[in-house]
Amino acid sequence: MGSYLKLELVRGLRNPVSLLMLTLFPLGLYLLWTKVLTVVPQSRMDDFAAYSMVSMATYGAMGGALFIGGAIALERGKGWLDQLAVTPLPASGYVTAKLLSGAATVLPSILTVLAAGALLSGVRLPAGTWPLLVVLIWAGVLPFAALGVAFGYTLKGQVATLALMVVYFAMSVLGGLWLPVEAMPAGMRAVAELSPAYQAGSLGWRALDGLPPTGTSLAVLIGWTLLFCALAGWRYRRAL
Repeated sequence: MGSYLKLELVRGLRNPVSLLMLTLFPLGLYLLWTKVLTVVPQSRMDDFAAYSMVSMATYGAMGGALFIGGAIALERGKGWLDQLAVTPLPASGYVTAKLLSGAATVLPSILTVLAAGALLSGVRLPAGTWPLLVVLIWAGVLPFAALGVAFGYTLKGQVATLALMVVYFAMSVLGGLWLPVEAMPAGMRAVAELSPAYQAGSLGWRALDGLPPTGTSLAVLIGWTLLFCALAGWRYRRAL
């Protein structure tokens, strides 16, 4: 599995389309909102730049985790899994390698947006907060890796990729990564606060104020993770 994991890491980091979408797109949105558009009054720009930095880092990382499923679906459609079935690599090893490589390829997106916040938007935080943000954002999007695996073993080829795109953007908007939840209608806000995307973002947003994650955030994220893992496991067994 070690050799296959190395192959997956190299493939993921050398995929220009993936890197463009999951790193440059959130970076571009972040710079658009903080350097080009006047989204908030100048007196609130510092707070907005930090808040938006966490939102876009979470957005990019969430996509990197979720689109593990797109790679699985494409490989299923091309018969790659049938080829792997005749090797010593067990099926569980394939899934594990995908999850680990996906988790690794999430980091460039997080680091790029955080670096833009510090270097281009003047975000100033205590030294210990920066590595904490990396860890919290990374951990917060792990449920989406399990959801991606579930999609990968449910749909094949481009159909899975299109479905993941819809889910990705819908959950990002609902989770307050593009529009603050406070600006949503009350009913939509209540639903948004139960979404994994919102709770993933809240880990970083609270860290900006020096606050730990709330029990609600941890409970919601753990609950979604267990649900998505169970769904991924069920679809994985059905696809064998």
